[in-house]
Amino acid sequence: MSTTRVARIARVITGHDTATMLEALDDEGLEIKLEVPPAQARTIVAGQVLVLQWSTHTIPKWTSSSTFAVGTRVELGDPVDLEFDIRSEPPASTATPASARSILDEFNTLLGMPRRKG
Repeated sequence: MSTTRVARIARVITGHDTATMLEALDDEGLEIKLEVPPAQARTIVAGQVLVLQWSTHTIPKWTSSSTFAVGTRVELGDPVDLEFDIRSEPPASTATPASARSILDEFNTLLGMPRRKG
């Protein structure tokens, strides 16, 4: 199976020395997150289009290992990434709670960005 996705880049998150995160949305509203080396991401800006082609393959050496059963779907998630995604989303109301605001301020400080107002 081979798939090509086209999505508009919504955010380019830099500040980490080993990876830059690209966040993009396609026409169906699906979010694509891709980490790329910072050197390759220097000219990438929000608004550009990301064209991603991917495919899946069955490789017996990997799919028959004792770690994963063949046909089993394994979802590995980094709890820190999940927590960041949860805390970085603005709340439904217009007021940002002080705890969420302080977490975003800490993150922005690490990135060298100014503190948020309000």
